[in-house]
Amino acid sequence: MGNSDWTFSTLAEVWEYRNGTIVAGGERLDALPEPERQRSLADLSARVRAQLAQCDDGWLVSVAWVMVEDLYKSFFRGFVWTPGVHDYIAATAPVVVDELSRRGFTVNYVVDAVQPDENLAVMLEYLPGVFEAAGLAVIGPQLAAVEFLKREEGHPPANMAAIQRYRDDGHALASELITQWHQERRSSAYFNLDRDDELPALSVDAALARDGVPGMIIVFRELPPAEGSEAVLSPPEGVVLPPGMPGRQKN
Repeated sequence: MGNSDWTFSTLAEVWEYRNGTIVAGGERLDALPEPERQRSLADLSARVRAQLAQCDDGWLVSVAWVMVEDLYKSFFRGFVWTPGVHDYIAATAPVVVDELSRRGFTVNYVVDAVQPDENLAVMLEYLPGVFEAAGLAVIGPQLAAVEFLKREEGHPPANMAAIQRYRDDGHALASELITQWHQERRSSAYFNLDRDDELPALSVDAALARDGVPGMIIVFRELPPAEGSEAVLSPPEGVVLPPGMPGRQKN
């Protein structure tokens, strides 16, 4: 693979979920021998970094919005978790997170979704790795509950109903951690992946709170990741987004 193979006309193409770009990039990387693979990864990161350098703050915030959304939507479109997919994400998304940090911003992705147990088990197992590879700290009530159960039983829960034993404790820990990460100016992903049952909905207020922290980009999704669905984008105060930016702006 030559360097010219990593060509993107826009940064949005780097994670384009409609085309399965992340999985395709992972497959290409997995087909490479070392050290050609490492050279290709370095080139991929360099290309993202070069395009980011041309973005003003409004465009950078827009890129962050697209990135987290496409990472999430890609998960529901023939996604596979391979070494190449991990490395593709790790070579591209953290470059955005680093540039945000350099300019005094963080991106905080919040998903509030009710899931049937068969979806929930897969999401809790694999979704955190996607966003951790992207350079984000990851937490959520159900993720915390799974960790509590692992400590109790020594293995992940075989039945998703078991996580309800630690639902409240998981929610409390997730709220505590996300508040701490906001204050520490860490980019994060908060997933409230509640079971489809009769229990009252859990609040995501802590994840959505700015608490006077400057430079915080909040992307909030409560709709299923269907074609055309939108997450609410709340850019930092004073940042002007490009015309035609998808999503809704809330300052």
